[in-house]
Amino acid sequence: MNTDHVWIVVLLVLGIVVLGNLAMFAMVRGTRGLKTNWFENIRGSISRPFQKEDDSLDELHERVEELQNHKKNE
Repeated sequence: MNTDHVWIVVLLVLGIVVLGNLAMFAMVRGTRGLKTNWFENIRGSISRPFQKEDDSLDELHERVEELQNHKKNE
């Protein structure tokens, strides 16, 4: 095993770890001012997954009732 350049590997690993942490820190600090409520949006969509479909079905049901009433009145 060649142990002549072990210090290069150690420096590379430390550099990758330090630069990775700095990049993550910069990303977090950069998004501090943003108002992201992605967790609330996901939680709301999971708790009410069929709400849009129910609304469209209610509209369809109302139209069918109107047509039935109109047909009865003729």
